[in-house]
Amino acid sequence: MDLKAELREAAEASDLESFRLDLLEAVRVRAPDKSGTEEHDFAFVCEVGTRLADAEEFQDFIPCHGIGAGRRARKMRVDGYELDEADDSIRLLIADFKGGEEVETLTRTRADSIFAQLKTFVEESASGNVWTSTLGDSIQTRELASTIEQQHRQKQDGTRAVSRYRFYLITDAVLSDRIKDLPSDELDGIPIERHIWDVGRLKSVSSSILGTEELEIDFAEYVAGGLPCLRATRTDDYEGYLCVIPGDILAAIYDRYGSRLLEGNVRSFLSTTGRVNKGIQATIRSEPDRFFVFNNGISATATAAVVEDTEAGPKLVSAKYLQIVNGGQTTASLHVAKRKDHANLDAVDVPMKLSVVRAKHTEMLDEMIQKIARYSNSQNKVSDADFFSNHAFHRAIERHSRNIPAPRVAGTAFNTYWFYERARGQYVNAQAKMTIREKREFLRNHPRSQLISKTDLAKFENSWQKLPHIVSRGAQKSFLVFAEYVGKLWGTNGAEFDNDVYFKELVAKAILFRFVEGMVSEAKRSWYGGDYRAQIVTYTIAKLASIIHEQAIGCGLNLKDIWSTQRIPLVLAQQLESIAKIVSTTITVPPVPGMNVGEWCKKEDCWNKVLAADIPLAREMRDKLVSRRALERAHNNAVGQATEDAVINAVVDVVRLGQAGCWRRLSEWSRQYSPLVGRDADLVRLASRGGWVPADRQAQALMKILRRLELEGFRRN
Repeated sequence: MDLKAELREAAEASDLESFRLDLLEAVRVRAPDKSGTEEHDFAFVCEVGTRLADAEEFQDFIPCHGIGAGRRARKMRVDGYELDEADDSIRLLIADFKGGEEVETLTRTRADSIFAQLKTFVEESASGNVWTSTLGDSIQTRELASTIEQQHRQKQDGTRAVSRYRFYLITDAVLSDRIKDLPSDELDGIPIERHIWDVGRLKSVSSSILGTEELEIDFAEYVAGGLPCLRATRTDDYEGYLCVIPGDILAAIYDRYGSRLLEGNVRSFLSTTGRVNKGIQATIRSEPDRFFVFNNGISATATAAVVEDTEAGPKLVSAKYLQIVNGGQTTASLHVAKRKDHANLDAVDVPMKLSVVRAKHTEMLDEMIQKIARYSNSQNKVSDADFFSNHAFHRAIERHSRNIPAPRVAGTAFNTYWFYERARGQYVNAQAKMTIREKREFLRNHPRSQLISKTDLAKFENSWQKLPHIVSRGAQKSFLVFAEYVGKLWGTNGAEFDNDVYFKELVAKAILFRFVEGMVSEAKRSWYGGDYRAQIVTYTIAKLASIIHEQAIGCGLNLKDIWSTQRIPLVLAQQLESIAKIVSTTITVPPVPGMNVGEWCKKEDCWNKVLAADIPLAREMRDKLVSRRALERAHNNAVGQATEDAVINAVVDVVRLGQAGCWRRLSEWSRQYSPLVGRDADLVRLASRGGWVPADRQAQALMKILRRLELEGFRRN
């Protein structure tokens, strides 16, 4: 090995070790001052589960710890799961957490042994033997076992509700170089996939351009030489291709890769509206040769594609990070027809429009994919809320999080900041090129315990707005509901949210939420049994908000005090514990015996039951409340100031953009693609002149024009 290769290998090893230490720190933040492997294992599962959700491996990951012995004393274990509604698979996770100072190696023998424990759990569950096993007293794990038993059971037509099991082994070790492949398995004819996410794979995803694993579809595996295609268009940003993909091949690819093929927002939409379209099913059964005529096909994006010229014309050989942005229902319906109805799809041809996006920067790539998804779905019921990730709301919260320091807490000589992660991986990427000293200072000023993600924010807000049943439906569905709420109130300048008071109250809600999380965990083996922590927390916060609203009319919680002290006062902590105890017993006893508690918590009836619980507001709590009139006055002042700031900022932005030639480019672009008329055309013409300073209303009107044309495809940079 030459010197350059040695240096590169040493640098990669150092980066990996740095990433692992950051991961261990994140685990410690989740389980501070804890001793015992069980608590740290659970914290590791929650942390990596969150990262796998960010990487789009999971949509609604649910941690649940079950360990015991099955028949013949075989070890079994499960640490988390997800029921993937989009492709009828069950994803099951098991952890191998080391947590030591030195990086260990995961060997083939060790991996096989761990996977065997997970398979034993599935076998015992499917046969109904978990109820007689030594699994422990976890209600959540036993409910998972019951779900597996029901979905694994063979129906009269010979099919089963579960399409496949996807096993995930997560570890902070490094995968042995000797493990070259992970052979598939099966149980009663149902395929079992194996996936290992070691620290190296987690690091690779965190540093990828999209924050996800860019799976590559090799079409040549399914069609000799690849899919015939036509080169439709080409620009600096993307290439467009038109293809026809055989129905049985599309179904087979979906069967193999599942919902990972669906763009995140489309996946959420599909899982909430049902997968099977009756019209598509009818065409498959009666007129499969006319599927091409009757169906609009699918639209997809990719980050790269291999197209080869052959004697028969161009062929699409492979595509990297293929995402279906429109046509998810078509794809899922074909998969269901083939798997459940054993339909013959040989005569089915599906039109496919493929856009290969070549943007090199994460935000630009993500924005283009979301725009393609939005426009492709413009005739469907997918709302703009589903494409909320690039909304100005996030930029506003991000700006405040970088500019507003948190008050110093006792014993510290410096301020810290609450870091809002508007885009995936911002927190880690901000440290990527720092020296050791710079990174140490960054972490001191931006501790991981003060990191807030987009889905965290939605969870905090929805809980406080008394929507715990929505939060219980999972991070993505909760996020979409919050997106609709913001969309309705954003207005022309977003002053309702883009102000200091809103940001400080948001942080106070984060402190409140995380305190309850820690409190519930601490109560394990006293009043908390260890299951459904996430549901107990959101219901507790919502019940607190309801109690204050009903029993202290005209008052609200003093969130400003929580922001100022960066902690929860003792009397509030005692009130929260009294609420949490009753919530815990209320939500874990559904109205129908044997009903899944997790599913029960997703229903509004569950929230109504908690609402009806008689929990008095402690007398001492009234000192921690302030009049709603005072709260409204502070809010209105903040909105007024933000509105004034927005006007000033609009003038500054118009002048700055004019100096950069933006208005001139917009004028030229609009003449070709979206003509401006009347006052709009006059304003843009004026803004194109050097040295012109607009009046307040003119500046606001110009920024509104700019935002509208950006939605139509104009790019200011």
